[in-house]
Amino acid sequence: MTTISVILVGCLSVVNLVLTLALAKKITQMSHGNSHGNSHGNSSGSSGGILTGVSIPENKLPDGALMPRFQAVSISDGPVSGNDLTGDRAVVGFFSTSCGPCLEQAPDFVKAVAGYPGGRDQVLAVVKGSGAVGDKLVELLEPVARVVVEPAGAGEGSVAEAFGIVRWPSYVDIDAESRITNRLVSGDLTIAPAAL
Repeated sequence: MTTISVILVGCLSVVNLVLTLALAKKITQMSHGNSHGNSHGNSSGSSGGILTGVSIPENKLPDGALMPRFQAVSISDGPVSGNDLTGDRAVVGFFSTSCGPCLEQAPDFVKAVAGYPGGRDQVLAVVKGSGAVGDKLVELLEPVARVVVEPAGAGEGSVAEAFGIVRWPSYVDIDAESRITNRLVSGDLTIAPAAL
């Protein structure tokens, strides 16, 4: 009886190993497919994923929430707060130096907001982290946005924390009444210009 049990446990272990390796291979293939532009998102911010069938976390503030209060200092333009983004539509982009898609999608963000009504005064970009990637993000974003750099791990008091950002990159559209009207999912960045 003991020999049969050992053989049975051994067979189950082999089957488990084969299934685990197959799953790891499938996840790797899905991940590589995403990094080559096969991303899918939705512009409504509802649950869904960059990878088909994979959920991405929701940011903490829901559509329709009032823009949170925040204060920060931008790289070239000095102090910036929520009051600076009121009265007209605005866009806030959140990027992290530890997020591969952030650097990949920064040029798309720049194209999407170039010529935005109100110019760079109505576009804010928040970069979390520093180093070479942070410098590159700042270089890409500064021509079209006021850029705030926050240290990695910045929590309470940070712009990212105020907006409840948990996924990177994230793009937040703010309407003229200071309400978050659209949580743009990374991979599906389309920013329509404000109505004139």
